[in-house]
Amino acid sequence: MKKVLMVVLLLVGIALAGGGYYMFYLKPSQDAQQEEQEPEPAAKPVQTEPIPVPEPVPEKTDYYVSPEKLGVREAPNYDAFIESVHYRGDKLHVLEKRDGWGRISPYYVYKENGPEVAEWVPMEALLEVPPTITKQQRIETISKYIEGSDDFKQYFDVFIKTTDDLIKEGICIPLDFEELNGWVRSVTYKEEDVYFVYCGGYKQANKIYLNVQTGKIFYR
Repeated sequence: MKKVLMVVLLLVGIALAGGGYYMFYLKPSQDAQQEEQEPEPAAKPVQTEPIPVPEPVPEKTDYYVSPEKLGVREAPNYDAFIESVHYRGDKLHVLEKRDGWGRISPYYVYKENGPEVAEWVPMEALLEVPPTITKQQRIETISKYIEGSDDFKQYFDVFIKTTDDLIKEGICIPLDFEELNGWVRSVTYKEEDVYFVYCGGYKQANKIYLNVQTGKIFYR
């Protein structure tokens, strides 16, 4: 019986020794080999927000005349001939900028093999926003267009209002009044206080009459 017990203890000892060998030596060795064989998972790419690309700022092309009167020249320099004029607040579309000047018309060739010419204005005389014009400033500006009118002081108010209305409505331009120095007394209507101005030409159809008593304009 004693021998049997010793055999049982020996077997138990062998079993414990085998289990310890497996747990503390063989299994760690197998796990290490498995880790070496298994490839590491690939790192996930980091998602980043796309960098916004700013939109290009469109070049400014629309401007407004700042001085009361601006000469339009046929070349980009102050020695060039003045072809026409623009007035304070007029909106101009600039097609090209060169050396401080802005081209506001296409190029023209007036004779065969002649030079190209266009209309130019100095950029320093232009504003990016419409100028603020007070009522008094507007009156002063209109006065300069028609200060040579017959009986100007007597009918100042009606001359100013009618002239301003005709310009705002696009019927006349300031140059129409400047060419006649303002409103001219009509000799046709001798019994009425009627004055006239030509707008857009010198035909009868371009002749605008003003009855200063009623403030009404009419045509013949």
